[in-house]
Amino acid sequence: MIIGRAPLRISFAGGGTDLEEYHSKYTGYTISSTINKFTFVMIKLRQDKKLQGFSPDFALYLPPTEYTNTNSIQGHEIVIQSLKQLKFKKGADVYLSTDVPPNSGLGASSSLTSNIVKVVSTLQKNKLTPNEIAEKAYHIGHDILKWGVGKQDEYASAYGGLNLYKFTKEKVTVKKIKLTKSTNNELLENSMLLYLGDRKHSEKVLKRQISAINKSKKDTINALHHAKELTLMLYDALHQNDLTNFSDLLNKGWETKKKFTNGVTNNRIENITKKLKKYGAESLKITGAGGGGHIYVYAPKNKHKKIIEQIPKLGLHHVEFNYTNLGAQIFNVNNL
Repeated sequence: MIIGRAPLRISFAGGGTDLEEYHSKYTGYTISSTINKFTFVMIKLRQDKKLQGFSPDFALYLPPTEYTNTNSIQGHEIVIQSLKQLKFKKGADVYLSTDVPPNSGLGASSSLTSNIVKVVSTLQKNKLTPNEIAEKAYHIGHDILKWGVGKQDEYASAYGGLNLYKFTKEKVTVKKIKLTKSTNNELLENSMLLYLGDRKHSEKVLKRQISAINKSKKDTINALHHAKELTLMLYDALHQNDLTNFSDLLNKGWETKKKFTNGVTNNRIENITKKLKKYGAESLKITGAGGGGHIYVYAPKNKHKKIIEQIPKLGLHHVEFNYTNLGAQIFNVNNL
């Protein structure tokens, strides 16, 4: 039996430029940090060749089933396609779980795929690099399952930590961002994560964005170019341990993101963000494609109490978290 754990992430800047439709023509950049919210994958080998699946987060159960000649079973596509793409021929009991609700905007689906890739490759005694894990996970999600996803989430979960990611048609380059201890502590103290609710329209938002890129729509392309410029500026701010500039650029990034396509924001989100700033938030952004999920808030520590007191009125939930440098890892190994 093997248990794998992979982190979720908060994306600070550049989301959208990691879409293949963009970075195959233009270079993309993103900055994200992994947090101590995780996906978990437990795999136990069976005596037969069948797959049994458990996913309590989605209330899904797959009774022992022959899967090697099956293209898809609704609700279990991610496991079946991962096993097939990795040429896993044995039977297995597979348990999947996450620390956050589905469609959270924290990269859970990609984290889960990276996690499955690492666990299965470990069972196969095939030691993969973080880059290989990320590329295989991206291939499964983007090329096989046809998810409208970029590349940053697979890389974030595989590598872990606070990083600048550079995306070109040929490769992805990962550059670790090192903060001083005092800056790291200040960033954590001033950071808040608030749950908005299910992003039921996020897939449509991404599809519209991809369509706009493919059609070379000027407004979308220019917004993505500007998001990339802001990402590099935000990298410089972090590199210089300048959190004042970081906060300012975070705001500019959110305003730019709203120009990507319709649906990134809505009346509820605009009302919430306006009130959060009234309560003391210096800057904020939606963590995923938009439309819901989580809001990342940067606010002075002495403003947090007031914000937390007010968020129930806004229909939000405060999520406590910490930053982590850990990427996908094997949590427990028995009988290998």
